[in-house]
Amino acid sequence: MMNTLPSTWPLVPIGAICQVGAGNGAPQGDAYFAGGTYPFVRMQDVGRCQSPYITTTVDRLNDLALEKHSLRQWPAGSLLIPKSGASVALNKRALLREPAYVVSHLAVLVPGIFIDPEYLYYLSCTLDMMRLALDPAYPSLRTSDLARVRIPLPPISEQQQIVEILQEAEEIRRLRAEAEAKTDRLVPAIFDAIFGSPSEWKGGPKLGELVQIVGGGTPSRSVEHYYSGQIPWATSKDIKTLYLEDTEEHVTEEAVQASATNVVPKGTVLVVVKSKILAHTLPVAITQVPMCFGQDIKGIIPTSGIAPEFLVYSLQAQLGRILSRARGANTEGLTLEALKSLNLPKPSSKLMERFRVASEEIRNLKEAMVTCNQMGFLTSAALSAHAFSGQLTAGWREEWYHNLSDEIEQRDAALMEARATFANSRMATMQEMEKIWELPTDGIYADLNREQRDLLSEIERIVVVSNYRRYLTAEQLATDVEGPLHRHPQRIESHLSFFAARGLIIPVSRPCSDSTGPAFAACYRLPVTKKRSLKYDDDTTGIDDDIRGSLMETQRNLAMGRI
Repeated sequence: MMNTLPSTWPLVPIGAICQVGAGNGAPQGDAYFAGGTYPFVRMQDVGRCQSPYITTTVDRLNDLALEKHSLRQWPAGSLLIPKSGASVALNKRALLREPAYVVSHLAVLVPGIFIDPEYLYYLSCTLDMMRLALDPAYPSLRTSDLARVRIPLPPISEQQQIVEILQEAEEIRRLRAEAEAKTDRLVPAIFDAIFGSPSEWKGGPKLGELVQIVGGGTPSRSVEHYYSGQIPWATSKDIKTLYLEDTEEHVTEEAVQASATNVVPKGTVLVVVKSKILAHTLPVAITQVPMCFGQDIKGIIPTSGIAPEFLVYSLQAQLGRILSRARGANTEGLTLEALKSLNLPKPSSKLMERFRVASEEIRNLKEAMVTCNQMGFLTSAALSAHAFSGQLTAGWREEWYHNLSDEIEQRDAALMEARATFANSRMATMQEMEKIWELPTDGIYADLNREQRDLLSEIERIVVVSNYRRYLTAEQLATDVEGPLHRHPQRIESHLSFFAARGLIIPVSRPCSDSTGPAFAACYRLPVTKKRSLKYDDDTTGIDDDIRGSLMETQRNLAMGRI
């Protein structure tokens, strides 16, 4: 994003165009909230927000709270970003619709005149704040670090154009989600229209008359190879979608034979019969491949002519009755007899075929919508990338360039002044921040804290960019790195060991010399990549002439059999 910006889009520190701060500690006690009228935004309010703006808060402060506590009210249009705790990783953002007070766990950005609040919101959603966290295990952001992050700043008119396009795309996604939710309600409605409600099923068969019900089991966990097979083995945590195609765990044929589990055919209805979730939900799924399952599930195998969807929606239609039976026993589950005795509507072949065709058409529609939503997600990501690199509005910018000239001139003059007050001494820190921003935060990088990411970026810089020796030691780096690790070899050695354990650097023994002759010292090097290989091929820096001589002498002694 940052490498191909238009010439009219400077990269600007957030702190130069926004006030950056944080909320206050929450007043303790109901007395400060009773009858309150002033919005008080907590982390959970940001987490629940489904649109750019927070429209309501759980808590509201009263006059007593404002009188007894020094609380800052933030203006409408301020951007809220979680700055401590697990919420940092969730990447949630929200704008204030009205002036509000804010909890201390939230950073607050108050946009200045040169940045549109909604542009700042959408741009911030593309930034992974975990990259700024001091320690991934206990994430927290410093507002000073947030202020140094540089973002692209188009003219305000172009920002508003970008926001308009992104809002249109967001509305399309909202309508898709709404259509998907309505589609989910279609099949139950059609089932009710064809077969009626449970009160109309008098004289119908019992579930046990139309199906075969089988139980499950768990192969022994002490036999590890039981769980290295290809047969899907379902547990209650797998029953999340109506059509189940695969499971988290798989077992061998031997495991099935040695346990109480059973392999059931495709089209079997799996019902969770023992779980605390039965207090409010009945998880069901239709197998799309043969599979087996644990003892917390029953498999309902329909007889010929009975559609599995018919069984699923027969169960869902009498959900309240089924769950009351599950809660009525100390076992927190449904017994086999309770399942067998459930009433069903009369399944005439004509009605069954009507329902089968309708449910199949809706399933196909739902699958098409899921595919469309997945494509929409990818399109959304591509749209954001284009939006904040200048490509999305390239034609608009060219068409309106002359109208933007005065706006750009005023902005740039103000930015020059803002940069002067933003402290020139921070420019080196800006460059460091950009390097930290470029490092991954997943995989082997996931456990790195902020200081470790700083050091890794510094190592990359001095080895690849600078004319630096091939081998790394804590003592050398303590002299060469800048910042808080300068002249702290013990802390650096601790970090180097941490990197080596994760394969980010490689521990090696480097030849050296001491009073007794040739010796070896522990050190590290970066893995050789194509980027570094040319530099390393001819690299002899760091191996002094006396060491090279000692190595040659050792080789001669080996050749002559003296060693």
